[in-house]
Amino acid sequence: MEENRMFPENGNMVIGVSGGPDSVCLLWLLCALRESHPLDLQVVHVDHGLRQESEEDARFVQKLCEEWGVPCRVVRADVAGVAAERKISKEEAGRLIRYEAFEKALGEMDEKDGGCGCVAVAHNRDDRAETLLFHLFRGTGLDGMASIRPVRPLCDRKPEGARVIRPLLTTGREEIEAFLKSHGISWRVDATNAGEQYARNRIRNRILPYARENVCLAANRHLAREAQLLEEVADFMQRQTYRALERCLEEEGDALFLDTGRLRRQEPLLQKACVRECLRRKGEGRDLTSAHVDAVWALAGEKTQSGRKILLPACRVEAVREFSRLKIASLPLQEAGATAGQKGKEGLDRPERVFALRIPDREGKEETQFVPGLGEVSVRLLPGPARSADFPGAAGEFFKNIPEKTYTKWFDYDNIIESVVFRTRRKQDFLTISDALEKKSLKRYMIEEKIPADQRDSLMLLADGSRIVWVPGHRIGAAYKVTAQTAVILEVHIRGGDEDERKSGSITDGAEGG
Repeated sequence: MEENRMFPENGNMVIGVSGGPDSVCLLWLLCALRESHPLDLQVVHVDHGLRQESEEDARFVQKLCEEWGVPCRVVRADVAGVAAERKISKEEAGRLIRYEAFEKALGEMDEKDGGCGCVAVAHNRDDRAETLLFHLFRGTGLDGMASIRPVRPLCDRKPEGARVIRPLLTTGREEIEAFLKSHGISWRVDATNAGEQYARNRIRNRILPYARENVCLAANRHLAREAQLLEEVADFMQRQTYRALERCLEEEGDALFLDTGRLRRQEPLLQKACVRECLRRKGEGRDLTSAHVDAVWALAGEKTQSGRKILLPACRVEAVREFSRLKIASLPLQEAGATAGQKGKEGLDRPERVFALRIPDREGKEETQFVPGLGEVSVRLLPGPARSADFPGAAGEFFKNIPEKTYTKWFDYDNIIESVVFRTRRKQDFLTISDALEKKSLKRYMIEEKIPADQRDSLMLLADGSRIVWVPGHRIGAAYKVTAQTAVILEVHIRGGDEDERKSGSITDGAEGG
């Protein structure tokens, strides 16, 4: 805590306590620290209302707080209802509710005393290792590889304000439980942690135990150490990015302008980092992907014409090439389409639309979004035939179940290199057309399929960088076909657009699944 300057100047500290071993240990330690540090503690326990024993958990935490002389606030929430209302997972809804409760409690404490306190949560070293693997498996950048940080702002909008601290981040789960047992301290057990409904649980209960038994006994410790190293690398890159931005960034009104000549003189990694930082400042970074960064970065190319524009609705940001500068600005909420300055044969700008595909956070869950030109699109992750535990029968039986509907397709999720987006065509687009992964340009494919020329620029495509995953209503890329080696399937189902869109050719009337 001293090394990471976790102690708040005003002494105010809200502790998130679930009743599990980690949070109970954290509470005990912080209570002990009151003898040597001026700490004003308050516990917040959130009852998510998802388990029958949640009331018992709340009573356990309240009794513990009474014994240890700490005020306790129990917040009861309908996590399932919030998840359904906001169309997010229960895990994400629970996290949002918890931190809203933490922020409210700490705000009341700080309002009385002034200054900024902190929120203490009980993530441990094993959590950090699990999170590193989770982010790597799903695809991430340096910040994601840093996993869980020991200190972060409580509110991203107030980086200099209250903070979230994690005092147990260098301590393993086994050490924590051994410590509690040695002091005769009990805790509550959350049975859902032993289940395998969630990806994190499968990493915790299957992958890491296998790694410890068959690869390295200290796998968790080493992974957490790598996360710490990557955190330092990410911080270094951030400092270098800020310095590079000082050389090539100007701010005019509500927009940011990157001098493309100066930007190109930076290392390629720094160039993309500068673009990412500008998109983060002007957009909503939560939905920002490497595909978005690469698309905007390409606008800074030496041969890119002035007027080229890319709109990223998922991030609510637009980027425009204006002669020797790249303009990045926030996108009004009501603008759903994206205009790109790509020149057609008539010399007029033709629209390019980009819509990032929202991927569910766990298998079986469905994410739904509206994509103009297609309609409502639903996405699921499913276990593939390589998961023998889920498919004990012959692979042939499995492949009989692959949907052959025009607007429902299965893809090999692990073969996606960047990130999948629905967008209109680009010059470099290509399809893989055989098991040998032979390539064919999208332009040639459209000509051969006799797709009308006046529909080609408006046709929405599922793309992974320049690789076309699916031409809806037509074929999928051979590189993304489900095979016997497929572990995770990405299912995409288009439920249809409005009548005008069907007539335009983007969705055809009467198509199965359309």
